[in-house]
Amino acid sequence: MDNFLNFLYCFDKNYNKQAFSSMISILDNISEKINFYIIHNEEFNIKNIPNSIKNHKNLNQITFFMFKDYDYYFPNIKDVHISLATYFRLFIRNYLPNNLENIIFLDPDIICIKDPIPVLKDNIKKLNESNYIISAKTEHTRGEKRIHVNDKYFNAGFMIINYKKWIENDIQSKLIDKLKFLKDKIYQWDQDVLNSFFNGNYNEVEKWLNFNANLFDNEKGKENIYFLHYLGSHKPWLTSGMFQNSAHYYHKNFRKIDDAEYHIIHKWKTQSAIDFLIALFTLKIFKIDTPIRFLTHFLYSFVKQ
Repeated sequence: MDNFLNFLYCFDKNYNKQAFSSMISILDNISEKINFYIIHNEEFNIKNIPNSIKNHKNLNQITFFMFKDYDYYFPNIKDVHISLATYFRLFIRNYLPNNLENIIFLDPDIICIKDPIPVLKDNIKKLNESNYIISAKTEHTRGEKRIHVNDKYFNAGFMIINYKKWIENDIQSKLIDKLKFLKDKIYQWDQDVLNSFFNGNYNEVEKWLNFNANLFDNEKGKENIYFLHYLGSHKPWLTSGMFQNSAHYYHKNFRKIDDAEYHIIHKWKTQSAIDFLIALFTLKIFKIDTPIRFLTHFLYSFVKQ
């Protein structure tokens, strides 16, 4: 049995900074040592990790794997904000050690804002005592007929996985078969594959473990949130999401792993400029931590990218 909680990330080089920001947010909030596992699209080692992470008192171990399972058709990854790396988690059996009992999977666009250790242990215990293989948060209950999901549909950005059961039931092979079967019916990437396979058969976790950042401003129970998930295309490193109140948590942790004050990416420069001008004229720009520094950094990044 594991002595430490095991956190898994799957991402590519375009999400390095986001993943590092997520990792440091966990390390700074937790109350005991943990393990990190990374499946990446490139050769990756400890030299790639910021000092604030690799030297952290709460990091027990960090292990890296380079993804190699490219001999499959991965639908709907052209001209979207999602990369092929989202499909990596279907292949975890090919990389992770066999002796792990449980894994906590996190998307790299998730930030921890409160110690989750007690609630994670409670949920792991509940999962292990059940007949389920995964725990996740339901996203909606209307079903997805195109992928044969007739029950509730979960968000796969946060999952607790009983890895022992995952191996014993050969889940990876079954998910690959499902990927091949669904093909171009897939819209929400590997999340559709996972939902089509499990079809509502999972243990439910509370919304606080995978809280939608888009709902943050209207949430009265903010103090209950453990993990803040920046769902959708309005990410906090894009100008379209930069001025949301929830973006503060991302940039606060980004500064711990990078010398820059803000992480700014201009995916579409014209739209980025429009979003910036709207924030300027609506005075939203003055609600962020350091508006003058942001202005300087925004202009510099706009010219350089």
